[in-house]
Amino acid sequence: MAPVSNDLSSKEFKNIAELSVIDVIIPNWNGKRHLQDCLDSLRRQSFKSFTVIIVDNGSADGSVDFIRSQYPEVKIIALDKNKGFAGGVNEGIRLSNAEFIFLLNNDTVVDPNCLRELNDAAAKYPDISYFATKMLFRNSPGVINAAGDSFGTDGQGRNIGIRDFDDGRYDQVAEVFGACAGAALYRKIFFQDVGLFDEDFFLIMEDVDLDFRGQLKGHRCFYIPTAVVQHVHSASIVKHSPLQIYHGGRNTLFVLVKDMPSMLILKYLRPILRQRRRMLMDSIFQGQTGPWIKGEFDFLRKVFVMLFKRMKIQGEKRVAWSEIDNILLNPDGGA
Repeated sequence: MAPVSNDLSSKEFKNIAELSVIDVIIPNWNGKRHLQDCLDSLRRQSFKSFTVIIVDNGSADGSVDFIRSQYPEVKIIALDKNKGFAGGVNEGIRLSNAEFIFLLNNDTVVDPNCLRELNDAAAKYPDISYFATKMLFRNSPGVINAAGDSFGTDGQGRNIGIRDFDDGRYDQVAEVFGACAGAALYRKIFFQDVGLFDEDFFLIMEDVDLDFRGQLKGHRCFYIPTAVVQHVHSASIVKHSPLQIYHGGRNTLFVLVKDMPSMLILKYLRPILRQRRRMLMDSIFQGQTGPWIKGEFDFLRKVFVMLFKRMKIQGEKRVAWSEIDNILLNPDGGA
């Protein structure tokens, strides 16, 4: 049975959620230091028909008490343990009755017109299932963090435009492989068709997995450049940390085993293996071979679970592998 908010019963929660067009779902784990800037930016939104829901993953830093005292309008789902990004947002999605769900990291600042721009885009493009925002590095606001997500022929998901200057190259609406779930708007019916985030991922690459499952069922994602979010990036997951090396290496394999059609694995086996070697060498260079090896063993331990999921995912796909091939990017240049 899903846990409910400390402040509201499940029934009361759903009744309140029905009043909003958008439910903003923010997972939080010991992120009190980020919450004021994030929640203040949501208070400044020009679009007002939304409810903020924070799913707290068993924080020990006073986050829940801080939210209750300073942001009484925010609804709280307080979990007794850390379920990661995937498990946390899933709790919020399950309880939401809004038409749209905006997933948001706690270490973000949202432009005042962001939700309005996304709501307008959803009305303008009714056949599009979800929408990526323009994410900028908060400490370098003129630098792109993500302009949507791509998936490469080497089996690796990437943020489009990461570390490029925000110089106009990313100012056009564009169809992309998927969205970084740190700031993205989804139609609720997308989750009803594709499913929720895979909690076996815990964190990292769970959004790439969701993107791939969406593509296999024919869902589309648009990047909306006027919906701007500033992101601290790596506030909870430090780059090259044991956590990042472990989950990044293991979860990349999860995506390949679950989602990539067999013909594409065969076609791109060599670049996939080259990318795995790069990741291994990077872990060695960073002195993180232990987390890498643990990730490889844990992948093997769960490989049959992933293969079982693959049977369902590939059995329900609505597009041919050649259509997926057409939207993969060559990380060395070209499509």
